[in-house]
Amino acid sequence: MKRLKRLNWFYALLGSALLLFGLKVGFVTEVRALSNGFVDQRYTFSWWFGGLKVDRRSLEELGVRVVSSKYFDQAMQYKGTRFTALPFKRLFEDFSKDELGEVDSVLLNCFDDYQGLISIEDIKRYKLELATRIHLPSGIRSPSWLKPLLILVPDGVDAPFQERFLTANINGLVLVNLADYYAPLDSVVKNDPKAAPGLKHFKDNCVYCHSLKGVGGNKGGSLLDKFDFASERERKNFKSQFMGFHHKDNVDKQNVEQFVDEKGLAEIAGFLQKLAP
Repeated sequence: MKRLKRLNWFYALLGSALLLFGLKVGFVTEVRALSNGFVDQRYTFSWWFGGLKVDRRSLEELGVRVVSSKYFDQAMQYKGTRFTALPFKRLFEDFSKDELGEVDSVLLNCFDDYQGLISIEDIKRYKLELATRIHLPSGIRSPSWLKPLLILVPDGVDAPFQERFLTANINGLVLVNLADYYAPLDSVVKNDPKAAPGLKHFKDNCVYCHSLKGVGGNKGGSLLDKFDFASERERKNFKSQFMGFHHKDNVDKQNVEQFVDEKGLAEIAGFLQKLAP
Protein backbone atom coordinates (compact mmCIF):
# COMPACT_ATOMS: atom_id res chain seq x y z
CA MET A 1 0.00 0.00 0.00
CA LYS A 2 2.83 2.42 0.76
CA ARG A 3 4.22 1.86 -2.75
CA LEU A 4 0.81 2.74 -4.19
CA LYS A 5 0.53 5.73 -1.90
CA ARG A 6 3.87 7.18 -3.02
CA LEU A 7 2.71 7.07 -6.63
CA ASN A 8 -0.58 8.63 -5.60
CA TRP A 9 1.19 11.57 -4.01
CA PHE A 10 3.35 12.03 -7.12
CA TYR A 11 0.18 12.69 -9.08
CA ALA A 12 -1.21 14.78 -6.23
CA LEU A 13 1.79 17.12 -6.44
CA LEU A 14 1.42 17.26 -10.20
CA GLY A 15 -2.27 18.10 -9.87
CA SER A 16 -1.55 20.80 -7.29
CA ALA A 17 1.12 22.33 -9.53
CA LEU A 18 -1.27 22.50 -12.47
CA LEU A 19 -3.90 24.10 -10.25
CA LEU A 20 -1.47 26.93 -9.57
CA PHE A 21 -1.72 27.75 -13.27
CA GLY A 22 -5.51 27.80 -13.10
CA LEU A 23 -6.06 24.32 -14.54
CA LYS A 24 -8.65 22.10 -12.92
CA VAL A 25 -7.30 18.55 -12.94
CA GLY A 26 -8.82 15.26 -11.81
CA PHE A 27 -6.88 12.00 -11.85
CA VAL A 28 -8.40 8.57 -11.45
CA THR A 29 -7.10 5.24 -10.26
CA GLU A 30 -7.89 2.25 -12.46
CA VAL A 31 -8.03 -1.34 -11.31
CA ARG A 32 -8.61 -4.21 -13.76
CA ALA A 33 -9.77 -7.60 -12.57
CA LEU A 34 -10.73 -10.97 -13.98
CA SER A 35 -13.04 -12.92 -11.71
CA ASN A 36 -15.32 -15.94 -11.92
CA GLY A 37 -15.17 -15.95 -15.70
CA PHE A 38 -16.53 -12.42 -16.04
CA VAL A 39 -14.99 -10.22 -18.71
CA ASP A 40 -12.21 -7.81 -17.82
CA GLN A 41 -13.77 -5.02 -15.76
CA ARG A 42 -12.38 -1.60 -14.99
CA TYR A 43 -12.56 -0.09 -11.53
CA THR A 44 -11.79 3.52 -10.64
CA PHE A 45 -10.60 4.92 -7.34
CA SER A 46 -11.05 8.69 -7.20
CA TRP A 47 -9.10 10.69 -4.63
CA TRP A 48 -8.99 14.43 -3.95
CA PHE A 49 -6.04 14.71 -6.32
CA GLY A 50 -3.86 12.06 -7.86
CA GLY A 51 -4.23 8.59 -9.21
CA LEU A 52 -2.38 5.45 -10.15
CA LYS A 53 -3.02 2.40 -12.29
CA VAL A 54 -2.87 -1.07 -10.81
CA ASP A 55 -4.16 -4.46 -11.90
CA ARG A 56 -6.06 -7.02 -9.87
CA ARG A 57 -2.85 -8.68 -8.75
CA SER A 58 -1.58 -5.40 -7.33
CA LEU A 59 -4.84 -4.88 -5.46
CA GLU A 60 -4.80 -8.42 -4.09
CA GLU A 61 -1.15 -8.02 -3.05
CA LEU A 62 -2.48 -5.76 -0.30
CA GLY A 63 -3.43 -9.03 1.38
CA VAL A 64 -6.37 -11.24 0.40
CA ARG A 65 -7.66 -14.50 1.81
CA VAL A 66 -10.73 -16.68 1.36
CA VAL A 67 -13.53 -15.74 3.76
CA SER A 68 -17.19 -16.56 4.36
CA SER A 69 -20.13 -14.34 5.27
CA LYS A 70 -23.28 -15.61 6.97
CA TYR A 71 -24.56 -12.04 6.64
CA PHE A 72 -24.36 -12.31 2.83
CA ASP A 73 -25.80 -15.83 2.74
CA GLN A 74 -28.76 -14.79 4.91
CA ALA A 75 -29.58 -11.83 2.68
CA MET A 76 -29.27 -13.86 -0.53
CA GLN A 77 -30.79 -17.10 0.84
CA TYR A 78 -27.58 -18.91 -0.08
CA LYS A 79 -25.39 -21.28 1.89
CA GLY A 80 -21.65 -21.78 1.87
CA THR A 81 -20.57 -18.86 -0.34
CA ARG A 82 -16.86 -18.05 -0.23
CA PHE A 83 -15.05 -14.88 -1.22
CA THR A 84 -11.53 -13.77 -2.04
CA ALA A 85 -11.34 -10.51 -0.13
CA LEU A 86 -9.13 -7.97 1.60
CA PRO A 87 -9.86 -5.66 4.54
CA PHE A 88 -11.43 -2.53 3.06
CA LYS A 89 -9.54 -0.31 5.52
CA ARG A 90 -6.23 -1.17 3.84
CA LEU A 91 -7.08 1.28 1.09
CA PHE A 92 -7.07 4.12 3.64
CA GLU A 93 -4.94 3.09 6.60
CA ASP A 94 -1.79 4.82 5.35
CA PHE A 95 -3.57 8.17 5.19
CA SER A 96 -3.63 10.40 8.27
CA LYS A 97 -6.65 12.43 9.39
CA ASP A 98 -4.98 15.55 8.02
CA GLU A 99 -4.51 13.91 4.62
CA LEU A 100 -8.14 12.81 4.48
CA GLY A 101 -9.33 16.24 5.57
CA GLU A 102 -13.14 16.41 5.75
CA VAL A 103 -13.55 13.12 3.89
CA ASP A 104 -15.44 10.62 6.07
CA SER A 105 -17.18 8.28 3.63
CA VAL A 106 -16.77 6.27 0.44
CA LEU A 107 -19.23 6.55 -2.43
CA LEU A 108 -19.62 3.20 -4.21
CA ASN A 109 -20.40 3.69 -7.89
CA CYS A 110 -21.54 0.56 -9.71
CA PHE A 111 -21.61 -0.63 -13.32
CA ASP A 112 -25.43 -0.81 -13.36
CA ASP A 113 -25.97 2.78 -12.08
CA TYR A 114 -26.52 1.61 -8.52
CA GLN A 115 -24.74 3.77 -5.95
CA GLY A 116 -23.89 2.75 -2.40
CA LEU A 117 -22.36 4.73 0.44
CA ILE A 118 -20.26 3.56 3.39
CA SER A 119 -18.70 5.68 6.11
CA ILE A 120 -15.02 5.13 6.85
CA GLU A 121 -16.02 4.73 10.50
CA ASP A 122 -18.30 1.80 9.57
CA ILE A 123 -15.58 0.28 7.39
CA LYS A 124 -13.39 0.10 10.50
CA ARG A 125 -16.08 -0.66 13.09
CA TYR A 126 -17.56 -3.63 11.19
CA LYS A 127 -14.25 -4.79 9.71
CA LEU A 128 -15.77 -4.63 6.23
CA GLU A 129 -14.10 -6.55 3.44
CA LEU A 130 -13.78 -5.74 -0.24
CA ALA A 131 -14.32 -8.94 -2.22
CA THR A 132 -12.41 -9.24 -5.49
CA ARG A 133 -13.85 -12.69 -6.32
CA ILE A 134 -17.11 -14.45 -5.49
CA HIS A 135 -17.16 -18.26 -5.24
CA LEU A 136 -20.80 -19.41 -5.28
CA PRO A 137 -21.69 -23.01 -4.36
CA SER A 138 -22.31 -25.31 -7.30
CA GLY A 139 -25.76 -24.99 -8.83
CA ILE A 140 -26.47 -21.50 -7.48
CA ARG A 141 -27.89 -19.04 -9.99
CA SER A 142 -26.15 -15.66 -9.82
CA PRO A 143 -28.20 -12.52 -10.56
CA SER A 144 -26.69 -10.17 -13.13
CA TRP A 145 -25.68 -7.56 -10.53
CA LEU A 146 -23.78 -9.95 -8.26
CA LYS A 147 -20.21 -9.30 -9.38
CA PRO A 148 -17.07 -7.95 -7.71
CA LEU A 149 -16.12 -5.61 -6.32
CA LEU A 150 -18.43 -6.41 -3.41
CA ILE A 151 -18.82 -4.97 0.10
CA LEU A 152 -18.75 -7.83 2.58
CA VAL A 153 -19.56 -8.21 6.27
CA PRO A 154 -17.29 -11.04 7.50
CA ASP A 155 -18.32 -13.70 9.97
CA GLY A 156 -17.98 -12.78 13.63
CA VAL A 157 -19.07 -9.17 13.14
CA ASP A 158 -22.41 -7.84 14.45
CA ALA A 159 -23.31 -5.28 11.77
CA PRO A 160 -26.84 -3.89 11.34
CA PHE A 161 -28.78 -5.69 8.62
CA GLN A 162 -28.89 -3.07 5.85
CA GLU A 163 -28.72 -3.03 2.08
CA ARG A 164 -25.65 -0.79 1.96
CA PHE A 165 -23.54 -3.61 3.40
CA LEU A 166 -24.30 -5.72 0.32
CA THR A 167 -23.27 -3.31 -2.45
CA ALA A 168 -21.92 -5.23 -5.45
CA ASN A 169 -20.77 -4.70 -9.05
CA ILE A 170 -18.69 -1.74 -7.86
CA ASN A 171 -16.61 0.06 -10.48
CA GLY A 172 -15.68 3.21 -8.58
CA LEU A 173 -14.75 4.31 -5.07
CA VAL A 174 -15.00 8.05 -4.46
CA LEU A 175 -14.03 9.71 -1.18
CA VAL A 176 -16.73 12.16 -0.03
CA ASN A 177 -17.99 14.09 2.98
CA LEU A 178 -21.25 12.55 4.19
CA ALA A 179 -22.91 15.82 5.26
CA ASP A 180 -22.10 17.49 1.94
CA TYR A 181 -23.30 14.49 -0.03
CA TYR A 182 -26.66 14.31 1.74
CA ALA A 183 -27.16 18.09 2.05
CA PRO A 184 -29.76 18.37 -0.78
CA LEU A 185 -31.92 15.71 0.92
CA ASP A 186 -31.39 16.93 4.47
CA SER A 187 -32.58 20.39 3.43
CA VAL A 188 -36.04 18.93 2.72
CA VAL A 189 -36.66 18.02 6.36
CA LYS A 190 -34.79 20.95 7.89
CA ASN A 191 -38.06 22.75 8.65
CA ASP A 192 -40.23 19.64 8.90
CA PRO A 193 -38.90 17.18 11.53
CA LYS A 194 -41.93 14.91 10.98
CA ALA A 195 -40.48 13.90 7.61
CA ALA A 196 -37.14 12.84 9.16
CA PRO A 197 -38.07 9.14 9.72
CA GLY A 198 -39.09 8.85 6.06
CA LEU A 199 -35.84 10.45 4.94
CA LYS A 200 -33.83 7.99 7.04
CA HIS A 201 -35.65 5.03 5.49
CA PHE A 202 -35.19 6.54 2.03
CA LYS A 203 -31.44 6.90 2.62
CA ASP A 204 -31.17 3.34 3.92
CA ASN A 205 -33.28 1.62 1.28
CA CYS A 206 -34.15 3.72 -1.77
CA VAL A 207 -31.54 6.29 -2.71
CA TYR A 208 -29.12 3.63 -4.00
CA CYS A 209 -31.42 2.91 -6.95
CA HIS A 210 -33.78 5.91 -7.03
CA SER A 211 -31.90 9.21 -7.12
CA LEU A 212 -33.47 12.31 -5.63
CA LYS A 213 -32.35 15.93 -5.99
CA GLY A 214 -29.16 14.74 -7.70
CA VAL A 215 -28.25 12.33 -4.89
CA GLY A 216 -27.94 8.56 -5.35
CA GLY A 217 -27.97 6.01 -8.15
CA ASN A 218 -30.51 5.77 -10.91
CA LYS A 219 -30.78 2.06 -11.61
CA GLY A 220 -34.51 2.11 -10.92
CA GLY A 221 -35.30 5.67 -12.02
CA SER A 222 -36.87 8.51 -10.07
CA LEU A 223 -39.78 7.56 -7.82
CA LEU A 224 -41.21 11.06 -8.23
CA ASP A 225 -41.48 10.38 -11.98
CA LYS A 226 -43.22 7.05 -11.38
CA PHE A 227 -45.73 8.04 -8.70
CA ASP A 228 -47.74 11.13 -7.77
CA PHE A 229 -47.11 11.14 -4.04
CA ALA A 230 -49.57 14.02 -3.56
CA SER A 231 -52.29 11.45 -4.21
CA GLU A 232 -53.24 9.02 -1.43
CA ARG A 233 -54.14 6.47 -4.08
CA GLU A 234 -50.67 6.75 -5.65
CA ARG A 235 -48.96 6.45 -2.27
CA LYS A 236 -50.84 3.18 -1.72
CA ASN A 237 -49.89 2.11 -5.24
CA PHE A 238 -46.23 2.80 -4.43
CA LYS A 239 -46.37 0.57 -1.35
CA SER A 240 -48.20 -2.16 -3.24
CA GLN A 241 -45.69 -2.18 -6.12
CA PHE A 242 -42.76 -2.16 -3.71
CA MET A 243 -44.07 -5.20 -1.83
CA GLY A 244 -44.88 -6.90 -5.13
CA PHE A 245 -41.32 -6.56 -6.45
CA HIS A 246 -38.86 -6.34 -3.55
CA HIS A 247 -39.86 -9.56 -1.80
CA LYS A 248 -37.81 -12.57 -0.73
CA ASP A 249 -38.73 -14.60 -3.82
CA ASN A 250 -37.70 -11.86 -6.26
CA VAL A 251 -35.99 -13.59 -9.18
CA ASP A 252 -33.26 -10.94 -9.29
CA LYS A 253 -32.54 -11.32 -5.55
CA GLN A 254 -33.42 -7.67 -4.82
CA ASN A 255 -35.13 -8.47 -1.54
CA VAL A 256 -35.41 -5.02 0.03
CA GLU A 257 -38.49 -6.19 1.94
CA GLN A 258 -36.12 -7.70 4.54
CA PHE A 259 -34.77 -4.23 5.36
CA VAL A 260 -37.95 -2.10 5.56
CA ASP A 261 -41.44 -2.87 6.90
CA GLU A 262 -44.85 -1.42 6.01
CA LYS A 263 -44.51 1.37 8.58
CA GLY A 264 -41.18 2.35 7.03
CA LEU A 265 -42.74 2.35 3.55
CA ALA A 266 -45.51 4.64 4.76
CA GLU A 267 -42.90 7.01 6.19
CA ILE A 268 -40.97 6.97 2.88
CA ALA A 269 -44.18 7.83 1.03
CA GLY A 270 -44.84 10.66 3.49
CA PHE A 271 -41.35 12.05 2.95
CA LEU A 272 -41.71 11.93 -0.85
CA GLN A 273 -45.11 13.62 -0.53
CA LYS A 274 -43.22 16.72 0.66
CA LEU A 275 -41.47 16.80 -2.72
CA ALA A 276 -44.48 16.09 -4.92
CA PRO A 277 -45.20 18.85 -7.44
